[in-house]
Amino acid sequence: MGDRYFQHTLRNGLTLLGERMPGMVSAAMTLLVPAGSTTDPLNASGSATVLSDLVLRGAGSRDSRALTDHLDSMGLRRSSSVGVQHTRFGSAAVAQRVLDGLEVYGDIIRRPHLPESGFDAARDLALQALAGIDDDPRQKLMVKLREWHFPFPYGRNSMGTVEDLERMTLKDVRADHASRYHAGGAILSLAGNIDFNQIRELAERTFGDWDGKAPASFATRPPPGRVLHEEQKSEQTHIGIAWPSVPETDPDYYTVRMAVEVLSGGMSGRLFTEVREKRGLCYSVWAGYSSLKGSGSIMGYAGSSNERAQATLDCFIAELHRMREGVTADELERAKIGLKASTIMQGESTSARAGAIAHDFFMRGRIRPLDEIKDAIDSVSVDQVNAYLKAHEAGPFTIVTVGPKALNMP
Repeated sequence: MGDRYFQHTLRNGLTLLGERMPGMVSAAMTLLVPAGSTTDPLNASGSATVLSDLVLRGAGSRDSRALTDHLDSMGLRRSSSVGVQHTRFGSAAVAQRVLDGLEVYGDIIRRPHLPESGFDAARDLALQALAGIDDDPRQKLMVKLREWHFPFPYGRNSMGTVEDLERMTLKDVRADHASRYHAGGAILSLAGNIDFNQIRELAERTFGDWDGKAPASFATRPPPGRVLHEEQKSEQTHIGIAWPSVPETDPDYYTVRMAVEVLSGGMSGRLFTEVREKRGLCYSVWAGYSSLKGSGSIMGYAGSSNERAQATLDCFIAELHRMREGVTADELERAKIGLKASTIMQGESTSARAGAIAHDFFMRGRIRPLDEIKDAIDSVSVDQVNAYLKAHEAGPFTIVTVGPKALNMP
């Protein structure tokens, strides 16, 4: 893959990716373990979230305090999160420190202590995060919108449910680790001032004998419905709208992305201009592309006063339908500039690149160079966007509202 990119799959199924950024002093690592909310055990939603905390409470030869102190002493900026399809672990620092830390992450992923003393704390943190949703109507809305838009289990809340978390035991979580933390389907990516031979040797030594069991398959079922109102006493009404779109691998992907940028590309986007600025209907409004492997969606949000909520919803939907009339050359040019700017900024961050090449491989089975992405953006024409919009009206919609009273649906 040339001097800049590297790809190698270990015999156990773990894929190693690298991007050399010689101008950088730093490096970053992203490790995707195929243990996302989608594959949480059926009656143990939130297990991946509890597990992502618990594996950091001691691993290998170090207990919880020693592990934290050691990672701190290396100067690693660390992160972990649970997504739909993976649990993600990340680190960034001076390049050699990231490479030194890789063996520590081998202990965290493969040889965690999963201590009894840490289980209650990890579960309580998940319960606290879940309880906080009721205090944040916007977050509550987006959780419900995903639940009602995506097929189960893709729409599951990664934080789980109170009932599942309260009955969860340490034995359950240990069994889940044994079931899902495997090399098959895992992705390890590094970006920065790295040597490909060195990272390959490190990965083979650290993960080469990791169990290569493949991720388990799962059945899906349709979402519960298309319209939901969650009653909540508030001075505001929160509105969520979602509808299906093309997957990232579709030839029309960047055509769709350009249309979404015109619709909601910052303060020049139509939603901001028409719904917020011209009519003063809401204090926040946006729409953005959201992807799963093999499918895509557009998800939108508006927050308004109760008195203006109905008009906000009506105007939002009207703007979506107006997109069929097409976009202008000026709108498309602004959209391209905005999307390319974010791509260029991503290219200057080792953490962003480590995450991006891992995402690319999972979605597409390969790494895309930044120049390929910029060329794909530049190649989209006004005629392409307008032909697509004319042939593909937005919808069918999933609409979720949170507020004191239900709205009339379009």
